[in-house]
Amino acid sequence: MSPSLALHPLVRADGSATFTSNLYTVLAAANGPVEVSRRDELPEEAAIEVNIRPSSGVGGPRERWMESVITSLLRSLLLVHLHPRMLVQVTLQITAEPSIKLKRGVADVALLPTLANAAFAALVDGGLPLERTMVAALAVVREGEVVVEPTEKDLVGCQSVHAMAYSMKGEMLLTESTGRFDLELWEDVSERLRETTMAAMAKAGEDEGMEGGAEKGEPWLRHALKENVVKANAWREGG
Repeated sequence: MSPSLALHPLVRADGSATFTSNLYTVLAAANGPVEVSRRDELPEEAAIEVNIRPSSGVGGPRERWMESVITSLLRSLLLVHLHPRMLVQVTLQITAEPSIKLKRGVADVALLPTLANAAFAALVDGGLPLERTMVAALAVVREGEVVVEPTEKDLVGCQSVHAMAYSMKGEMLLTESTGRFDLELWEDVSERLRETTMAAMAKAGEDEGMEGGAEKGEPWLRHALKENVVKANAWREGG
């Protein structure tokens, strides 16, 4: 099943998005550039603040770690030098998660792609200047087989879990893994995830031409962004 992406679900945020994978749903809100306190400002670029809110309770060390990972990723996407001494804020609310209890390390890595995709989509919706386009995806190794975009069942008893993000040019922007794996297996997983993310960003007709195009998934990101542009320009046709 292809991921689901809805843009601009929130009215009061500069940009917002809801992203749903096989495992999680995350609501993202992006605001900025806004003024930043003097102690947090950076003289030559915009500061980035990421806040992750769990589905229940309050955040702890787990959320702080994920916030640092997503912040680093967003810094590689945003043209931060265009807004020195300003702040870009991204809030990520987890609204749905697996019904089964997952090991902490597995759950942490498994959540990262959904957080990353929701955050990126909110930045796009908010019109923030971006250096590159990206998609994140998840894979697990189960009984020696690589499973891309796994279900809850695939996560139970899996050998390893891998979260990766790639740009439209195939640059690896994020990689986090946990479990038992060697370099050869990691390289196999990374190639599978690169193909999957590239397919999600493929131009019309390119996805069919890619090797194993149908197996790599639909160009869901391109479809969602195109639909958003059509809606945004609808008033022109009406006028």
